[in-house]
Amino acid sequence: MALETLLNRAGTNPVLDSTFKLTERKAKVGTELYAGFITFLAMSYILAVNPAILGGIPGMDKGAIFTATAIAAAIATLIMGIWGNYPVMLAPGMSMNGFFKGMLLSSSVALLWHEALFGIFLSGVIYLIFSLTRIRKQMIESIPEDLKLAITVSLGLFIAFLGLKNAGIIVSNPIILVSMGDIKTPQVAIAFISLFVAVGCMVRNVKLATFIAFMTSILLTLASDAVLGTNYAPIPDQWFSAPPSMAPSFGAVFNFEFLTADKLFDLLFIVIIFFIVDFFDGLSTIVGVGKDAGIIDKDGKVPNARAALVADAGGTVIGSVLGTTSITCFSESGIASAQGAKTGLAAVATAALFLLALFCYPVFSMFSTAIVAPAMIVVGIYMVGRLGQIQWHQKESCVAAFFTIMFTILSFSPANGMAMGFISYAFAMLVAGKGRQVHPIIYALSLIFIAYLVML
Repeated sequence: MALETLLNRAGTNPVLDSTFKLTERKAKVGTELYAGFITFLAMSYILAVNPAILGGIPGMDKGAIFTATAIAAAIATLIMGIWGNYPVMLAPGMSMNGFFKGMLLSSSVALLWHEALFGIFLSGVIYLIFSLTRIRKQMIESIPEDLKLAITVSLGLFIAFLGLKNAGIIVSNPIILVSMGDIKTPQVAIAFISLFVAVGCMVRNVKLATFIAFMTSILLTLASDAVLGTNYAPIPDQWFSAPPSMAPSFGAVFNFEFLTADKLFDLLFIVIIFFIVDFFDGLSTIVGVGKDAGIIDKDGKVPNARAALVADAGGTVIGSVLGTTSITCFSESGIASAQGAKTGLAAVATAALFLLALFCYPVFSMFSTAIVAPAMIVVGIYMVGRLGQIQWHQKESCVAAFFTIMFTILSFSPANGMAMGFISYAFAMLVAGKGRQVHPIIYALSLIFIAYLVML
């Protein structure tokens, strides 16, 4: 806080003032930079979590994923800060990396990792085109709010379930499908303790709950290694190094030899699901943070919306080419606005720290999926919070939301959940005599999803 005060007293640089509208938004340089630093701390777990999750996919290199994660997050956040002028930070989405891994490992699609990344690349290109045109307004209005909320909730439950599984809190059971893991196991005990520390932070409205869960898990794991002789987090020989090469992943999305007829439906499905989730998730975060920061006024108009959405879409395009899953606006950006950030300068500060983190790969490579699992569960808790916003008294919404959530969890596939959600919503509206209230886009997507389920 002393550094923040010192920077604020230093006055406002004319270039910074004109670029970020500091005076107009009554923002202070020190406050913006401090907020960017705190938000980076809250988001830094993604540098360990993303490689830990995607590194478990055959063919994907953990070091290359780390470098791609840091660079993609830095570029997308920098674009958002300078061009969009929002205190919104971006990085590979926590829900979508888990979905990506679950989808490929469960063989629910017939694509290899680089082929699936090509689908994400195409979804980013479509998102970018929509962001530059008025089509984005039609897309926003076409999908019912309850269906958007159900998709978010289902992804939250999916990522939480994956975290519980990775931590060993939930294990497979041949008789009753799943059951509780052995809490006497150090790894499971650490996950439980870390999770409840985060829950305590959430109850006390501490904004860094996800980061604190991550750090608690790390410290307890290191203590377990030292006291009990476990080897959950091997200490690296060196703490800093040159960034790992991206050669195994960079540009792999442009290997077009896979485009066979039996894979086109899988590719199309990936394009649709990643586009929908990325588009609406990014928009909701931009609006939410914009309101907190006072950028969006009472009439609800989103200033510079095109630039903000382009930054989000461009991040996904860049990230997929570098070798990682969809880049999205992080909900942790709310920490920046809570600290008083009002401009994109905070995002620029976060972007710079992501670039510096490139030289810390030995530290982040220590962490396994079990160590980062509590952070995944906390993210799931936050996403499930939107469950109460669904209009459960509306039968059409109730059915669609229920199908989306249940099929996502029970079939371990957000793809199946989203397909059943769209199909059931269109069907319920037709039966209720409200077919004309459904946008043609919903009917088109429903037909595509029916074809997907038949092919599946």
